[in-house]
Amino acid sequence: MGRKLISRFKATIPYAIAPLLVVLFAFGQAFAQTGEETYSISLVQTAEVDKHQNKEVREVDNRKVLAENYTVKKGDHLWQLFREREMLQKRDLLELIAVLKRLNPSLTNLDLIYPGQRVVIPLTLTPLKGLPVLAQAGPETTLPLEALKDLDLENYTVRSGDALIRVVREHFHVSEQDISEQYLQMLKRVNPAIEDLNRIYPGQIVKLPVFSSYMVHAPIEHEKPPATPAEKKPAVQVANISRQLTEIFSLIGEEWLNTGEHFIPLKSGGQINLKADSFPVLNLSNGNRVIVDLHDQLPERMAQVITSNWDNYRVVHLNKEDDLKKALDKIFPVCGYYRVYKQGEPLDLVGDIRIRMTADWIIQPLPPPDKGLGPMILITLTDKGTARMSPEIRSFLEGMDLKVIEYPPSEHSKPVSLANAETLNAGHDIPGLAEMVLNLRGQAFSRNVEVPVYQSQKTQFSMLVTADFFLYIGGKEAIIDCSGLGEETLSLLRDQGIPVLSLHDEKDPSLAVSRVLEFIGVQFDSNPHPFMAASRGETRNIEMTIPGIVFQDDHGQNIFASRLKLPDQIVGFLSERGYKVLNLALS
Repeated sequence: MGRKLISRFKATIPYAIAPLLVVLFAFGQAFAQTGEETYSISLVQTAEVDKHQNKEVREVDNRKVLAENYTVKKGDHLWQLFREREMLQKRDLLELIAVLKRLNPSLTNLDLIYPGQRVVIPLTLTPLKGLPVLAQAGPETTLPLEALKDLDLENYTVRSGDALIRVVREHFHVSEQDISEQYLQMLKRVNPAIEDLNRIYPGQIVKLPVFSSYMVHAPIEHEKPPATPAEKKPAVQVANISRQLTEIFSLIGEEWLNTGEHFIPLKSGGQINLKADSFPVLNLSNGNRVIVDLHDQLPERMAQVITSNWDNYRVVHLNKEDDLKKALDKIFPVCGYYRVYKQGEPLDLVGDIRIRMTADWIIQPLPPPDKGLGPMILITLTDKGTARMSPEIRSFLEGMDLKVIEYPPSEHSKPVSLANAETLNAGHDIPGLAEMVLNLRGQAFSRNVEVPVYQSQKTQFSMLVTADFFLYIGGKEAIIDCSGLGEETLSLLRDQGIPVLSLHDEKDPSLAVSRVLEFIGVQFDSNPHPFMAASRGETRNIEMTIPGIVFQDDHGQNIFASRLKLPDQIVGFLSERGYKVLNLALS
């Protein structure tokens, strides 16, 4: 019976272990080529590094083990040490890993070793009786998980609403794609009481095989043919996004570090090194730092090591499907800004000129001071067909501590021009303002004219009044009175069929203009007027509402009459849109 078991064991070994050799060798190569080029972890200690000790023979589980006592150097990792000793090609590598863990009980994580650490590395295994059993290469291309000796398991108590796949994904911080069929099979084997992995209940204890770097479950990738242009596209896209992010954060005024190498110290001693071309760091003025994983290569557990050591560090993972907008949607929320307004979310500034701002993002870096909002940054992504914001409005907003970024910047940006910022002044008083309006409309009039009001031949008396403005409206005589003729005289004039507009008691220049225009029969609009800063949709634009009166002069020119002393940038902006500004502020 014993011989039959031994014979059967010998027959199954080639199929169980041979794939492990291929996969672990490929994994070691990939780790050396990708992991070392992008990040490394080094837990540096101050203890003096000891010299290598001699090899020695130990006994473990009825086997003689030729082991090497090795003192870890800076930059070492176990897979590299295995490769240097040609252990990755050995058929009993799986057993060597199990013995490694037995010889180094403090080595709980094979991914973490640090300089100065003493590690016992098993080199060869020999049974105390007989010769070692050698495995032959088999046809499998994936590592059967059941072949892993000393598999680490964690117990998990099921909660209400749990689904097993989600539990595995969240517990080990892996994506659903990483959970292979082999892992699910192992999950069933270590939990024989669970007939259906989709049916678990609260309070149930589930054993979870622990994910680790040597639990390889992905198929071996064969050599690929030269990449086609379509396959090279993601790399090009990542390079473009890296350049775009560099430019945008430079425009924002933040420091974007994408050259050299970053050294992130760990509080427990040591540091993490990141190459900046793959992991640029956004060094923010508020003291926060954001590591941007451009290629989605930084393991989540490594990211957790960084963020758990430093409260001001955040890690953002980008993938090949992320364009610039998606990348910024991930980065901005973790920057620690006071507030980030998303696309279509308006920000209103209430004042003499009401401003409603919308953009792809509006960033409020700091809490608002006692008055106002403080500095604000408006960011809008544009293309060749997107209308750009008026340079006059951009200049006006910057004067209010509002930075406007349209990316990419226009190649032919128009400089701010105030050559057309010419304002008509109303004059010193209401009569001067009335005269200005009449002249703009081309309305003929006479000043200080004596007008007969009443004349009788029988009684031989007459009545004359001095009209400040005498004019004809629709072929009829009319008077505009600014001096104050008195109610009796005004009533007498009206009884005689002479229309009279009295501005004697009018103090509001805006109302005076409205009343003159209405008196001479000119259409006007006295409602506050909204203007868009750019000729594009409202969801990514700036709307300014300016109080004033709009009418046309005798040449069809739009006149914008406002009681506000409008800034030169606003006057230039209105001039560009065909308005002539009339300042109603009396001097």
